[in-house]
Amino acid sequence: MKAVILLRTNPGSEERAAGHLESVSVPGVKVTETMHLFGRIDGLMTCEAENHKALGALGEALRHGGVFHTETLISIED
Repeated sequence: MKAVILLRTNPGSEERAAGHLESVSVPGVKVTETMHLFGRIDGLMTCEAENHKALGALGEALRHGGVFHTETLISIED
């Protein structure tokens, strides 16, 4: 399954969060792209996961290193 994860960081933690995003690795999930954004959302990650459990583990792993909120959007595939 493909998914997009939106991330928000604590003010002043942008650099620490950026480093954290680049180092996150979860079995069963392939991160295809990360972007650092200006605006209401501070970061975006696209990924492909084997199942919902692996995707949930990625969401949990991301909520460290200055990231305080994630929102996972799962693709509806035909």
